[in-house]
Formats: sequence, C-alpha cells, structure tokens
Amino acid sequence: MRMHLNKKSERGQALLPFALVFVALFGMVGLVLDVGWSYYVGKKAQTAADAAAQAAVAQALIQNGPAATPNCSTLGCQAATSCPASSNLLTACAYGLANGFAPGGEGGQQTVMVAAGGAGTAPGVPNVPVDYWVQVTMTNALPQWFSGFFMSTGFTPSAVATAALRRTNINASLYLLNRASDCFVSALNVGVICGEDFLSLGLNTVNAGGGIYMSSSNGSGIGLPAIAAGTVTGLATVTAPFTYLMGQGGIQNVLGANNWTVTPMNGFPDGDYFSDPFAGLQQPPAPTGLPDHPVPGGLITGSLSASSPTVLPPGNYYATLPLLGTATGTPIVITGNVIFSDGASTPCGGFCNYVFYGGLVTGALATTTFSPGEYFFAGAQPVAGGPGVGLTIGANAVMHDLTPLSGGQVTTNSDAGEIFVFASSQYPGLVLPAAISQTGLSFPDVQAGLMAGVEPQITLHGLNKSSSNLPAALIPYAPVLIWQDRANTTLKYTSNGLLDTSCGGICANILSVPGSQEMILMASQNGGNAGTNLYGTIYGPRGSWLTILGVLPGDTVAGPLQIISGALQMTLNASLNVNPLPNPPSRLVAGLIQ
Repeated sequence: MRMHLNKKSERGQALLPFALVFVALFGMVGLVLDVGWSYYVGKKAQTAADAAAQAAVAQALIQNGPAATPNCSTLGCQAATSCPASSNLLTACAYGLANGFAPGGEGGQQTVMVAAGGAGTAPGVPNVPVDYWVQVTMTNALPQWFSGFFMSTGFTPSAVATAALRRTNINASLYLLNRASDCFVSALNVGVICGEDFLSLGLNTVNAGGGIYMSSSNGSGIGLPAIAAGTVTGLATVTAPFTYLMGQGGIQNVLGANNWTVTPMNGFPDGDYFSDPFAGLQQPPAPTGLPDHPVPGGLITGSLSASSPTVLPPGNYYATLPLLGTATGTPIVITGNVIFSDGASTPCGGFCNYVFYGGLVTGALATTTFSPGEYFFAGAQPVAGGPGVGLTIGANAVMHDLTPLSGGQVTTNSDAGEIFVFASSQYPGLVLPAAISQTGLSFPDVQAGLMAGVEPQITLHGLNKSSSNLPAALIPYAPVLIWQDRANTTLKYTSNGLLDTSCGGICANILSVPGSQEMILMASQNGGNAGTNLYGTIYGPRGSWLTILGVLPGDTVAGPLQIISGALQMTLNASLNVNPLPNPPSRLVAGLIQ
C-alpha cells in the first residue's frame, strides 16, 4: 500500500517540471513568432519607404527637369511631417498607401512621416552631397501576443528611406532625342520620315568617342514614313564604344551598307539617357540694354589686313536703307576682315554681347574673329518660302575666336568662350530696336548652325564655366557653343523648358516657316586636318535635326564636341570626329541614397 502511494507521488512530481518546461517552450515559440512577424512587417515597411521616397524624387525630376537647379519654391520642402497636402511629396504618400502604409492605418498603429529639403545633405546621410532629397519614415506598432509574457511593450518595426536628386556628368558624344512619332523632312528629297534618329546619305564617317544614345524605338524593316531609328543609304562607318537604342529600335541599310564597329544594342527602357539633358532649364537669356548699330545698305566693309581687322563694338545690328535709316530686314553682309570687340586688350571686360537681325553673311577669303560673348541671331526673313539663315560663312573664309588651334587640334579655352543662340525676334526678353518695331517687320526663326561656302576654316569654343568673366546667368549653359530656340521645333515647350502636355499629350508646335528646325554644320578640311574645329556642346531640342554637310572626301567636323539634337543627318562626304568633353554639362538623376 505504501509503495503504491509513493508511485503516485513520483508521477505528480514529474508532471510539475514538465509543465514548467512546456510553458517556457510555448512562450519561446510564441516569442519567435512575434519576432518573426515583426521582422516581416519591418521588411514590408522598408519596401514601402523605399518606393515612397523614390517616387517623390522621381516626380520632382519630372516637375523640375534634369537641367534646372531644384528649389523649394517649386518642389515640396518640409520638416518631418505626416503626409502633406500638395506638391511632389503627395506621391510618397500614394506609394506608401499602395504598399500597405498610411497615416493612422491599421487602427491607428501606423505612421508615415515625410521630410524634404534642398541642396546640401540629408539627415543621417552626411557624406553624400545632393541637390534635393526626400526622406520617408514608416512605423507600425504591433499588438502584443506572446511577447507580453516577457516584455512590457510590444514590437514597433520601423524603416527609413532617403532618395535624392544628384548631378552626374553627361558624357556621351551623341544624344539623339526624336521618338517614333517625331517627324521631319529629310534632305535629298527623301521626304517626310518619322522616328529617325540617325540618317546617313552618301559616304559618311562618324567617330563618337563618348558613345551614342538613340531614343527612337522604331525597328528595322518598316517603310516610309516610319522608318528605323537608324538608316544608311550609301556607305557609313560608325565608331563608338556603344550605341544604345530604346525599345526595339534598329539600324537598317537602304541601297548601301553600314559598318558599326561595336554592334548597336536595343531593348533599353525609357529613361534618363533617352531624354533631353537640358529639359527644365529655361532658354539662355537674351542680351538687353545694347546700343543700336544700324548698317546702311546692310554692308559692313572690313579692313584688307587680317592682322588689323575692323573693330565692331557690341550692340544691335540691323540693315537699313541708306540716308533714310529705315530697317529693311535683309541680311548684314561683311566684306574684309573684322573682329567683334570693343577694342580693349580684354574685350568688353571679358564678355561681349551682340544681337543680329536678318542674318549675318561673311565674305569670301575674309577673316571674322569673335571675342568671348553671346551672339544672338534674332530671326531672318524667309527666302523663297524657306527659312532665312542665321550665319553664313564665305567660301575659303576664316571664322575663329581668340583661342587658336594647337598642332592643328582644337584645345580648351581659358577665356569665357562663346554661345551662338539662333532664334526669332519673338524670343522672350528680347527688346527690338525702335527702328525695327516701327516698321512692323517680322523676323521668324532662322536656320541655326554654321552654313558656309566651300572649305571654310572654323575654330570656335563654347562657354567656359571656369572663367570668372562668364556672366552668372550663363553658367548653367556651359559648355554650350550653339543653342537652337525651342520654339523652332514641331513640338511645343513650356517657358520652363519642358515639353508642353497641356493638350493631353505632347502638344504640337506650328512653325511659321517649315524647315527652319534644321540646323546645318558645314564640314571642311585644311591640309589633311579637319577644317571645322569646335569645342563644346551643340544643342537642338527634340523635334529638330542637325545636318552635317561635307562636299569633298575628308571634309570633317572635329573636336571635343557633344551633340544633342532630335536627329543627326550625315550627307554627301561628311565626317564627324568627336571626343568626350573634359568639362561636360551635367544633369540630375534620381535614386536612393539610404
């Protein structure tokens, strides 16, 4: 009997530690479940915060454009606050909600805080300079389950994500912007073509040392007017470290062959490098407050000696009737040798300003020298139904600036450089001389570029932001050499330099003179070297195109040069030999930094 009682007692004693171990084990399993759930919610919060921050800066980039300097007057800036009521920061809240996080969500357990600021550094990311930042913090207080056995408070997983707009250099040699729907009238009577980024007609060579981006998604094998992103008629050799095409963009041969030394690659999605790097940047300001220089008969007679050129001081130049002084609207013709300068050893204190109405033509065998400055070609009268030309260089003439070639090659300039702006008399901020406004003359957009007779010798340098003489208002445009008016394209732009979408899509722009959106660069040669030597960036907006025209084999445009245009058209016997710029322009890109 006593033995039976002892066995019952032993069984009871064994149950007690088992129960204690079971409770502890059950609690530990529960705690693991709580911790695991907290980890899962934390990862979910991080995904939501990343998406929200990236979406907010992506929207900021759309609103601001890649070229303009972000500022808090147009973009959302605030201390850490719950979801805002306006601006690009609303996008952060929308993406947070799409990922399961909202202020007061989950029965009041969630918080979504958004902070944003301008240039400098973002909180918690001290070593990454940015131009604009957005920081999103998300938390989610979890109910206490098994953790209540061990902790007085439950888990509150949180996540912080910081995204920013930062500047990166624009290093490629060719940015060709036209999309599948963008059309233009090709040379040599090919007709209207759409979605064309590169067209070679004749025997042409392109050496683009910095690479090529082509924005058209048109594949090969389709007929006019919607033809491939790149088309070769004749023979073309293209040397570039890469050629990237958006979407299904392709290269095709029509009655010819192409030799691309590195095979072009397509399949790339729409992104930063297929958009206008200068979008969002307003157009260069027009010179104002200049004295008028009427030109009787539209003729300026320069000196006979290139070493003692006639000095042409800064101002507004326009052709007039002799004696009467009435503006005629005809081009200004220069014969002989001239220099645009005020005659000082450092011309105009380092930067001169000129405006030409009606176009400018230099004489054959003459030398024209441009001092550092802004040269504004403010429209010209149409000619035989076509556009007037802004700048025409005479046969075998010399056009150069104050930085000579070195060993036959164009080199970096130490002065402020030049910018040639080709526009119309309606350009914003331009003040017409009284003699022109009284006549009611119209000066539509000119054809941009450097049109010339045979074998000109051209050496020009774009704006140099390292020079203290460059006006502050022009620093954002360095190293631009040629700028084509955004009003001179078949697409409509806003005053802030963005494509106008107020019509529900990209709005069309009706040109007063069809064909004026073509820019022309005349290729030439000099003793086996390039005769057209340019340093800087040539800019034409999407919807425009650039034609490089060579007459004789060996005619070349060369230099540390970057081309941004809707399309590039090589014609006859043209060579383009361009290397990356040492001081390229920059653009904003969006991305996470934390």
